[in-house]
Amino acid sequence: MRVLKFGGSSLADFECLKQVHSLILNQAGEEALVVLSAPGGMTDQLVELVEQAEQGQDYSEQWLRLENRALGLLEQVQKLYGEVVHWPALSSLAEKLAGVKMLQHCPDPVRAYVISFGERISVALMQTMLGASQAAYLEACDCIVSHGGYLDAEVDLQLSQQKFVSAMNANPSKYYIMPGFTASNTRGELTTLGRNGSDYSAAVAAACLRAEVCQIWTDVDGVYNADPRFIKKASKIDWLSYKEAMELSYFGAKVLHPKTILPCAKFSVPCEIKNTHNPDVAGSVISNERRGDEAVKALSSLEDLAMLTVSGPGMKGKVGMAARVFGALANDNVSIVLITQSSCEFSISFCVHESDLDLALNALEQAFELEAQAGLIEPVQVQRELAIVTLVGDNMKAHKGLAAKFFASLAQAQLNIVAIAQDSTESAISAVIDGTRCNDAVKVCHENFFTHVPSIDVFLLGCGLVGQELIKQLEKQQAWLEARNIKLNLYGVANSKQLYLNADGVPFDSWQAELASQQQAFTLQRVEEFVKANHLINPVLVDCSSSQYLADQYVDFLNAGFHVVAANKKANTGSYDYYQALTLASQRKQRKFLYETNVGAGLPVLDNLQLLFGAGDELLSFNGILSGSLSYMFGALQDGLSLSEATAKAKSNGFTEPDPRDDLSGTDVARKLLIIARESGLQLELSDIEVESVVPTDFATGTSVDEFMARLPELDASFADKIQSAANEGKVLRYVGSIENGRCRVGIEAVDKAHALYDIRDGENALAILSQYYQPRPFVIRGYGAGAEVTSAGVFADILKTL
Repeated sequence: MRVLKFGGSSLADFECLKQVHSLILNQAGEEALVVLSAPGGMTDQLVELVEQAEQGQDYSEQWLRLENRALGLLEQVQKLYGEVVHWPALSSLAEKLAGVKMLQHCPDPVRAYVISFGERISVALMQTMLGASQAAYLEACDCIVSHGGYLDAEVDLQLSQQKFVSAMNANPSKYYIMPGFTASNTRGELTTLGRNGSDYSAAVAAACLRAEVCQIWTDVDGVYNADPRFIKKASKIDWLSYKEAMELSYFGAKVLHPKTILPCAKFSVPCEIKNTHNPDVAGSVISNERRGDEAVKALSSLEDLAMLTVSGPGMKGKVGMAARVFGALANDNVSIVLITQSSCEFSISFCVHESDLDLALNALEQAFELEAQAGLIEPVQVQRELAIVTLVGDNMKAHKGLAAKFFASLAQAQLNIVAIAQDSTESAISAVIDGTRCNDAVKVCHENFFTHVPSIDVFLLGCGLVGQELIKQLEKQQAWLEARNIKLNLYGVANSKQLYLNADGVPFDSWQAELASQQQAFTLQRVEEFVKANHLINPVLVDCSSSQYLADQYVDFLNAGFHVVAANKKANTGSYDYYQALTLASQRKQRKFLYETNVGAGLPVLDNLQLLFGAGDELLSFNGILSGSLSYMFGALQDGLSLSEATAKAKSNGFTEPDPRDDLSGTDVARKLLIIARESGLQLELSDIEVESVVPTDFATGTSVDEFMARLPELDASFADKIQSAANEGKVLRYVGSIENGRCRVGIEAVDKAHALYDIRDGENALAILSQYYQPRPFVIRGYGAGAEVTSAGVFADILKTL
């Protein structure tokens, strides 16, 4: 005997009915019991009808929709398969509803009859399609015995087994067709088994008949390791134990009903989940047959919860207090989802569904009224909008560190844990978290435990040369990233006036046109809302601008949960207080603030400094060429070009800023030197750095760039004298940043061949670090430090460090 259950989505219309008919013929084998739900959505229609009637409302429109749907299915089946014999009388349903409306009250027995009407429609239609000669109508009320109320009854398996055997022996057949969801109590009255109770009906039937298998046919291919409606990379689980299936169903897996597993588990009947609309795909099997050794089988979540905490001095050491708490809730049929208790016995906390919250509070207030008046029990504390995220797997106990990885994943998602629970068999571990962030938690946990493809969600601020080059590199490196199991998404691009966001990712080939069409500018709030709406778990703001406005918001960016990658030096060279605030915000929010390109573009300058100082090294002195543009210009001077010629050449080749005075002033080098000084532990401001400009500070002030360039030859002669004077001593001129005895200076220096910076030219950067570990010969970092391509490569490297 095989038991096949088909859910509402499998019976939604006539085409679905024909598909189920075909599956029964092909899957049932020699003998089968078929359990049917109501046609998809019909139970909801019936629930709405009875609610409208109970409130005395006009439900004629809703009734017409239901009647037309039912009669439409009847007409289609009769046209092809003949008369439907066991068609339930719609007039009887209409009479019940009319009585409810007249009384404006619906007794539970009547409600049970109304909301279970759809199952009788499905069974009548399918019996006719299979043929009355080989398909016997099996009335669930004659087979399944229940207790505990009319609307969410529990089944008595022992009595039900006797009833099944008797009913089937009385009417032998190849196929038996039975409505799900319904049963009868010991008085013979119709009861229902709770929402999704048809699965429970099928499991009960399979257990009573010791069936070969209980197949649950639905609209998904099986049980997934996460909710596939939200986690696109969720994968189907081939096999689960009964214990794993029960944990998953209890903590929110929609494809399984908690009651379904128990009857099958009790009698070791395998339960198979299959897709009606994709029957050739192997489903998920739930059984005692152990397969695989995965540590974590699946991840589930349960939302819309509240946590109640009962506490007070009267709790401590008082025998039976926990029993009173849970007894009060049980008396009012409040289901408890999770329990945790403090080790000092001062308080006990538990989660309930938010729909039961008021009922739970009333029950507790009544149960502990006297203790509350005496001050022994404090007012019940309530936390709303919570969720539970649960890892499930029978093999978790054999693998160390899974709990640590689970909690680290929640921390990565920027979530606080409200409570923790683990069962004694270590096959499930649960965390109570903020319900509004539940999807974020599930997403990061699924990445860390299953796909192992971490994501980086980038928002680019600043679309100049470096920003444009970075986008090209992001596009070019997609295959490289995919080969390393890294998913890097560009979700937003902004310039000084416009912001473009795209939930599907910014298109690399048309981002400029899309950005130009936008009407809104960047604000942190807009990007925050986008991140929350799309449940992004690793957002990174990348600043490739030179904006002081953006630099002033970095602390806000970090506090909002963003990593910050900055090519912009303005934040790190602001006040020392702000520099410290950035560090503190990064540590407190566990977000990374990365700015490698602030000093050496693509050179690993700051990484090496941080490693040295982290290992206990101390800076003795520093000398470096920190400007690629000035390195290029001073190399050209060495080759015989005048100051004006060298500047014009550097400008035409794109080495300088649009206004060369930004380079010649030395301010950019001073900013870089200040960052190095602060990294080494010096508490300095930008004003503390002695700066020697390449040109006099008062030269051609207030003029345009073109006017400045036209007047620059006025300085050629005096600068040529400096070059010649250095050459007479066997030296060359370099623009150097130095740190000596805690003092910082940037300016022109004449260096000889023995100096580490003598050969540095043509756009190269070089840094000579003399430290406790590296002396008397310095540690030298050398390489090209100018150009959009090199700088964007450094930014790209920083982005990858956010994983």
